[in-house]
Amino acid sequence: MCPLPLAAAAVAAPQAPLRLLNRGLAAAMSTARSLKSVDYEVFGRVQGVCFRMYTEDEARKIGVVGWVKNTSKGTVTGQVQGPEDKVNSMNSSAPEAG
Repeated sequence: MCPLPLAAAAVAAPQAPLRLLNRGLAAAMSTARSLKSVDYEVFGRVQGVCFRMYTEDEARKIGVVGWVKNTSKGTVTGQVQGPEDKVNSMNSSAPEAG
């Protein structure tokens, strides 16, 4: 499991433990810009191809927080939070699933 940087208190109780990344929600909130939170699910060939690690690396580069995990359906689900422009940037940096 490769969650994006997110404060533990902000995560609803997941069934499987999530590994928290980066510097946390407080760092992303230290801006006057409006914040955005997006829940997502990615379909296609996203398990076994380092998609979660790629997502974690991109989140660190862009400066957003959240989490990401594999599902039993063969998809990847997660949440991204941060300034609206950065969350939108995270969406546009996602690779095409095969």
